[in-house]
Amino acid sequence: MGTASSHMSLLLLLLFSVLVSQCSSFFDHVKINIQNDIEGVSFGMRCRSYDDFLGNRSLHHGEEWHWEFIEIPGITEFWCEFCWYDNQNHHWYSGRSHVYVAYFWVERYRGYCDGHCQYSARRDGFYLYRHDKKKWEKRCDWKVDDKKSLNCYHFRHAN
Repeated sequence: MGTASSHMSLLLLLLFSVLVSQCSSFFDHVKINIQNDIEGVSFGMRCRSYDDFLGNRSLHHGEEWHWEFIEIPGITEFWCEFCWYDNQNHHWYSGRSHVYVAYFWVERYRGYCDGHCQYSARRDGFYLYRHDKKKWEKRCDWKVDDKKSLNCYHFRHAN
């Protein structure tokens, strides 16, 4: 009985190894780029996953920030919170958006990005470049955030 169990375990391990080696996209590398395309504005953001805090960032117009990770299906999820001050109308704006989600039952980000998700912060919202459609798609709108909320607190007190 112990030998049959050992053989079955070895067979399952061998089968799993073959499947992983044959499936190059099982653990894909993914790159996320976020660019500030809002003229005359410093764009604040903080991004995280359930087990990783990537820190607070501030991007001047035209600057971008990127990071890379290995997608683990069913586990990988990143989202960001944003904040910026509009010098033209004197309001703080904030927003929040997923930038990558890899659930077993949802393959959309893989199709949207093809391994490289490009985002653009603009005056009217936060956009993702859809590689599958070859066009920019709005992912979130900005909300006026003039109250002393936590969304903009870190960025207001960064300097």
